[in-house]
Amino acid sequence: MDIKERAREQLNWLERILHKIPGFKGYYEKELRRDSDRLQRDYIVKQMRKVKTGMNKVIQAAARGKDFDLLREYDLFTKDLDKSIGAIRYADQGYSGFFDLVKIREAELDKVYAQDALIMEAAESFSNEFQKLAAAPLELTGLAPLRAGLEQIADLLEQRTALLKGYAQGEGK
Repeated sequence: MDIKERAREQLNWLERILHKIPGFKGYYEKELRRDSDRLQRDYIVKQMRKVKTGMNKVIQAAARGKDFDLLREYDLFTKDLDKSIGAIRYADQGYSGFFDLVKIREAELDKVYAQDALIMEAAESFSNEFQKLAAAPLELTGLAPLRAGLEQIADLLEQRTALLKGYAQGEGK
């Protein structure tokens, strides 16, 4: 069950009555989309911030061990992680406003929500991969799976942006 369905199930009696009013349902659905999109992106950012917090501890350990090559690589990775967190946090929202140039229809929104689900799965996998890294001794080879996970998240986010901009079928680029 996706986040939109869970939100619909949690409607109280007044909201259920208001859904029967012509025009209100469409307005409420847009608000539901906004909230669902924000919640999904907040969850993804939360998963990635867990990794960032853990990376800060790993960097401190590398600094104590005076392993400057390792420290430099981990620091570069953390900067890339910060960029990805910002990109997800401030990504285009999964709906279109009344005056938006590119209108997003329901079918496209379903594709965007599916893409968001893929990004969530990738973020969870990324966080789990970091847990494995944190348990192992510090070394440069441990960053390879994390870099691959971060690239996967960035690629999925780029595909999501393309869907929202209408480039999915090669209409734009």
